[in-house]
Amino acid sequence: MFATGGEKLYKITRCRDCPNAVIKIDRVEDVLYKLFQDKDFNERHLKYLKCLRPKHHDIFQVAIAGCPNSCSQPQIKDFGIQGQLVPIIGAGCTGCGLCVAACPDNCLELATSGPAINRELCINCGKCASTCPTGTIGAGEIGFRVIRGGKLGRRPVLAQEVCSLTDEKGMVGLLTETIDLLHQEGQAGERLGSLLERINCKDKKN
Repeated sequence: MFATGGEKLYKITRCRDCPNAVIKIDRVEDVLYKLFQDKDFNERHLKYLKCLRPKHHDIFQVAIAGCPNSCSQPQIKDFGIQGQLVPIIGAGCTGCGLCVAACPDNCLELATSGPAINRELCINCGKCASTCPTGTIGAGEIGFRVIRGGKLGRRPVLAQEVCSLTDEKGMVGLLTETIDLLHQEGQAGERLGSLLERINCKDKKN
């Protein structure tokens, strides 16, 4: 049996409590810690690594971002979660224009009938909904964007989108699937990003 000195072989990085967060970060963090414990991740990962002293880059990195600002840097983690709030438009617009001014990505225009959202540009940060004084723009579906496979090191790779919007159950299922994929298909000590690249290259050749 290998020994780690009691150190966790996974790390969960999260945003600070922030008014921009559109998900309950504490809740998500608790759910993820329980998943890693229930899956006996440390023992499984140590067997996968096949080494006595795991290095820093052997630690499975997870990031929880409360909103698309992504201050916890999920783009460079093995598994990243970004909070999403899909804005919906109702009645009652007074034409104040506060939503247009608040949007960081210029996704909104103010038409005669009220605000119009460019869904191709919108990344579901929820700024417009939180700014609207009349409630014309409200919160539609709230959930998670899931990305995976990010890493730094010798050959940096940004995490790629797995799902644009899912609920807590879907997010947990994707993390479980990702861990199983790494431990079942990865070569000893292979980073998730490298494994995904290898699988993609194999699929393209076939």
